[in-house]
Amino acid sequence: MSKQKKLLIAAIAILLVLAIGFGVVWFLFLRAPRLDSIYDRVVELVEGSYRVNTVFYGAGLPVYRTDSAYADFTHLYFDFDYMGSYEIVSEGSEFISSLDIQRAAEEVYSKAYLEEVLYPLAFEGYAIEGGGKADYAFARYLEDEEWIYQATSSENYLKGMRIYDYSTMKIVYPSNSNSCYVEMDSWLENEPERVISVRLRLILQDGEWFLDSFTG
Repeated sequence: MSKQKKLLIAAIAILLVLAIGFGVVWFLFLRAPRLDSIYDRVVELVEGSYRVNTVFYGAGLPVYRTDSAYADFTHLYFDFDYMGSYEIVSEGSEFISSLDIQRAAEEVYSKAYLEEVLYPLAFEGYAIEGGGKADYAFARYLEDEEWIYQATSSENYLKGMRIYDYSTMKIVYPSNSNSCYVEMDSWLENEPERVISVRLRLILQDGEWFLDSFTG
């Protein structure tokens, strides 16, 4: 067989592989949900995520300050083991246990995203080593039989609520019947002039769509 024929066969084979691959991808994308079938669910999830985002990355929960008059009057922190590192979440908080936080989070975020991203940060802390040094972060919340505690070192990573323009929502590649990506214009509430397109991932879990990426 001549060299030219071999090259021609190789080129045809490559084109066939590409065509098949493109066909598979296109077939999967065709199986993506219609926008009108998930639109309301996306709005529900994004709106519901705001209160959860505040707990994990925002201002957090209300606490009894260690130097407050109430704490002094009630001796709330008498023999407190975590003085300087944690403060007690107040009884007037919307969430008064880690279970409360988890229940709210599970209404909007996927189990995988919670277990791999949000829960370790909130309830376990982390350590990152590299370049001859290590960065540590305490778990944001601790809990015992009586109280839930919030770390005093918690940083507010949310610099403002992210507002989404739902009228710009569209489904984008690579979406399929189990994993869907939507894009929307958005801006921070304190920077309305800085509009950016944000892509959110949703996954089908127990027959219902849940967020698999952060909305903040």
